[in-house]
Amino acid sequence: MTSILVASLLCALPPRGAAPATGQPSPQEPLGDEEIRARIDAFLGTIDTRIPPEQWRALGTRGAAILEGMAQDTKLMPTRRAKAVAGLSAIGAETSSAVLLALARSPQEPLNVRLSAVYGVPGVVAAPQVAASLQPLLEASDNAHVRAAAAEVLSRHGGCGLVRAQARRERDALTLQRALQGCGQE
Repeated sequence: MTSILVASLLCALPPRGAAPATGQPSPQEPLGDEEIRARIDAFLGTIDTRIPPEQWRALGTRGAAILEGMAQDTKLMPTRRAKAVAGLSAIGAETSSAVLLALARSPQEPLNVRLSAVYGVPGVVAAPQVAASLQPLLEASDNAHVRAAAAEVLSRHGGCGLVRAQARRERDALTLQRALQGCGQE
């Protein structure tokens, strides 16, 4: 079960450190609503292919609005919802921050959707607010996996003090081990 969860998350997340494409011409004509929906459907239908962030960004704010609705649609498969969250993170629309934070905080959401939302927060929240946005999840989430994901993101965004403090409170010392390693401590 854990391997399935990890595999679905790896497919949904954008590649680490992916640099924006340079030298690519911007589209001459804006995409129509039907074209945006068709691309979203194709992106969400992939099984083992990561969609590059620049392809998500090409969908623009109209694409973000569609993806926000899909990410919150409990009738969709959790894997599609997690990919919609990854797309929102790549697009980086300010309106998406409330959606991602709500999904990450909700214990009713499937775990892969929650984790995708946690990992996506830096894409939709201004860098100085990442720590403040994820601190409540780190300190009070009902799920150790969500706390660990929040710690891992914080370890990459200047929140090592929060991570260390939470590590001292955790029952299982291994829960935040990966984040602590990111902070230069084991």
